[in-house]
Formats: sequence, C-alpha cells, structure tokens
Amino acid sequence: MTTPARPPQCGEETDELRQAVRDELASLWHDLEAAQRSAHGHREGLPWSIHCDDLEERIKALTTLVEPTPWQNVPPSLVDNGVYQRIHGELRIPVRVAPAAVAAVRAVPDGPR
Repeated sequence: MTTPARPPQCGEETDELRQAVRDELASLWHDLEAAQRSAHGHREGLPWSIHCDDLEERIKALTTLVEPTPWQNVPPSLVDNGVYQRIHGELRIPVRVAPAAVAAVRAVPDGPR
C-alpha cells in the first residue's frame, strides 16, 4: 500500500503554487494592457490610471516571489512602450529585451502581436 502524498503545509512552497503565481502574473500583464487602453489619465506620456497603478503593484509583488514573466508572454504594447522594462527596473530585476528578437517574433504570422 502506498502512502498518500502529504498536503503542503502553510508557507511551504510547491511547484503548483509557483506555477499558479506565474499564471496569475501573465494574466495581470494582460489586465494591465487592457487598463492602459481604457485609461483617461497619463503617466510619463502614456495612458495610465489608478487601476494601472494597482495592477503594477500586484505585478511587482508577485514578480518578487517568482522570476519575471518572459517578455514573449507579455502584451507587445507593454514591451514597446517600455512599461515592462520600467517595472522590472524599479524592482532591480534585470530583463533583456532585444529589439531584433522582438521584431523577429512579430514577423512570424502567428507570433505574438
């Protein structure tokens, strides 16, 4: 008879938990793009709102728990306008976004847009 796996204890990190955080982060980046599109205010010349601020803070909090979301999984507009790079810069987390790589991904017909 096999022993059933014990459930994770409070505060114990699991692969499933880390994946859930990664999935939530990807969703938050897309939510941030939608919030930025509907924003009426501006920050640093970009459409911005209090809702954008809230999403940014949630992205920052979760990013410190796991690695940064790869730029390929972030809406292209947030890479193009530098929001992705700024958020990670404020966290002092280096991210590399090579313009040539971005252009190459966008050149693929079914690639991210």
